[in-house]
Amino acid sequence: MASLRKHPNTKFFYCCFTLPDGTRTQRSTKRVNRQEALAVCIEWERTAVRARSGELTEVQARKVVSDICERAGIGAVDFISVEKFLMNWITSKEETKAKGTTKRYRYVLESFLASLGDRRVKTLSSISAQDIIRIRDLQIAQGKSPSTANMAVKTLRIALNAAKRQGLIPHNPAEAVDALPAERGQRKTFNRDQIRALMKVADVEWQGLILLGACHGVRLGDAAKMNWGNIDMERRSLVFYPQKTSRTEKRKPEEYPLHEDVEAYLNELTIQSNDSKAPLFPKLSKKRLNGRTGLSGQFRELMHRAQIFTEGESEERKSGSGRRFFELGFHSLRHTCISEMANNGVSKEIRMKLSGHKSAVHERYTHHDLESLRAQVDTVPSFLKPTLSPE
Repeated sequence: MASLRKHPNTKFFYCCFTLPDGTRTQRSTKRVNRQEALAVCIEWERTAVRARSGELTEVQARKVVSDICERAGIGAVDFISVEKFLMNWITSKEETKAKGTTKRYRYVLESFLASLGDRRVKTLSSISAQDIIRIRDLQIAQGKSPSTANMAVKTLRIALNAAKRQGLIPHNPAEAVDALPAERGQRKTFNRDQIRALMKVADVEWQGLILLGACHGVRLGDAAKMNWGNIDMERRSLVFYPQKTSRTEKRKPEEYPLHEDVEAYLNELTIQSNDSKAPLFPKLSKKRLNGRTGLSGQFRELMHRAQIFTEGESEERKSGSGRRFFELGFHSLRHTCISEMANNGVSKEIRMKLSGHKSAVHERYTHHDLESLRAQVDTVPSFLKPTLSPE
C-alpha cells in the first residue's frame, strides 16, 4: 500500500511504495501540496503493480508518465518515436543541405528504420549500439564498401546527436560504435595529353563539360545544369551556386573568372541565347547523372574512345549493391584543376576559394607533381656547400 511521508531535510513529500521486484522504496514526489503528492504516489503504485503482473506495455508506461506529469502541473510529455524523429530531422535538413546530401541521408535513415521493424514506433531511448552495428554490418553484407558502411554510422550519429542536444535521449548510442577499417581509394588526375584526347572524341556539349571540369573544377551535376544566366561575358566570369554549398536564404552565388579555354569555347559556340534560363548544354542537361546511360557512364565511354582506361575496369562487377571505385572519372577533372593550380604556384587560400572548398578536404584534391615539389625544395640553400659571401 502506497503512503506519504515528510522528509525532515526537504519540503517535498516522499512516496513509499513497492517496486515491481517486490522491494520497498521511497521516492520524492517533488510536490509540496499533499493532495498533488498523493496523486503522483498512487499512480506510481498502480504502475508498479501492473508491471509486476506483466500487464504494462511501453505504450502504457509512456501514457502513465505523461498523465503523472500533467496532473503534477508540468504538462503532458510527448514521447517521440524513432521514426517520427528521424523523418522530421531529414525533412529539416532538406532546407539547408544539398539535394545529393539529403538524398544520401534519407536512404541511410530509411534503411535503418527498415532494420528496426516494428520497433521503429518505439521511443528514441530504445535504440542501442547493437542497432547501429546491425545496420553497419548490413551495408557490408549488401556488398558495399567499409567507407560506405562507416558513412551510414556517421549519418545516424549526426541525427542522434541532434536528439541528444534536444534532451530527447541521455546519450548517443552511435558514439559507442567503432568505424570499420577502410582504405580510401586514391583519385588520380588527367594529364594534358589525356584531356586533349578527350576533347577530340567529344561532341560540342561534352567539350564544354570537360573544360568546366578541368579549368574550373566544376562537378558534373553542376556543369550539366549550367544555363546562360551563369555566364557573364562582360565580366568574363562564371556565376553559380555549387551543389554542396548551403541552401539557406543568405547564401550568395560564387563568381569565378573564366579560364581562357572556357571563354574561347563560349565565344565559338554557334548557338547562343539571351535567355538567362536557357541551358548551356540543351541535350546533356536532360540526362540523369548516374546509371549506365547517365552522364557518368557516357563520360566513361568517352574515356574508352580516347583510349583512357583506369585500374579495375577489367574486373567483374562485384556482387551486391555496392559501387566500384574508379581512379579516373569525371570527378578526376576537379582533382586535375586543383592540382594544376597548386603545381603552378597558386596559393592554398586562392585554390580553396576557386574550388569552393571550406575545409581540410581540399588536401585530398591537391596532387603535387615531382618537378613542382623539386622546384620548391631547390629554393632552400645547401647546408653543406659553402655559401658565397656577397661582394
